[in-house]
Amino acid sequence: MSRLPAALLALSTLAACATTGEGAGGAEAALTADAPRVDREARQRIGREDMLTQMAFWAAEYQTFPNDIEAAQKFSEALRRGGRTDRAVQMAAEALGRFPDDPQLLTTYGLAQIASARPQEALRPLALVARAEPHNWRVRSALGAALDQLGRYTEARRAYQEALAIQPDDPRVLTNMGVSHIMAGEPQDAEPILRQAIALPNAPPEARQNLAISLALQGRFDEAEQIERIDLPPAQAAANIQYLRGLLSDPRRWGDLGRPG
Repeated sequence: MSRLPAALLALSTLAACATTGEGAGGAEAALTADAPRVDREARQRIGREDMLTQMAFWAAEYQTFPNDIEAAQKFSEALRRGGRTDRAVQMAAEALGRFPDDPQLLTTYGLAQIASARPQEALRPLALVARAEPHNWRVRSALGAALDQLGRYTEARRAYQEALAIQPDDPRVLTNMGVSHIMAGEPQDAEPILRQAIALPNAPPEARQNLAISLALQGRFDEAEQIERIDLPPAQAAANIQYLRGLLSDPRRWGDLGRPG
């Protein structure tokens, strides 16, 4: 076990949530009477399926409707969430060639770049969306995650504060802010933020896992392992804590937690 990236970057909770509307770039606008038509009910239902099924569905939709902006965005997002991050970047970039100003595609592209450990490439598209959509707190939180990966912790926390000003006490944003302090080697500052996050409704599992990490990095291993065992089997919880014990011997490695391994 060399990394705990799943615990540290809660970007799966930052998926673009707005629904792409049917505009001039949609598939149906260009259809003839004999052409296939979009099955809107099927597109709504697919979100309840497993990620592999969703990837296959949106791949087929994109192949059938290559000029449908929704199919392109959803396919890229499914790829990202299914772990095919390089392909997600490629897919979003391809679609942006046709729809360069679409905020959903720009957001998906930025998130895919972060997931691919290329945060520098994520900054511009996410900043464009943040400027165009002053109330989009998810994009500001994603910007913070990209800045954290670049080691620009002060700027990252400013982005999280902007997100929280729009969406107060959001547990996902608070989780990412706590991660920022962990990555900066400040687990004692991460602890109260993560405790605040886990006390809120709909707190992501990453909030509790990161709290355990912050406690372990302060030498509070028994307490950390108890928290880990809430979500993980005992053997895996023990292995995680053993790994974190090793980090204490070289605090310079704490930043490794935020890098894909």
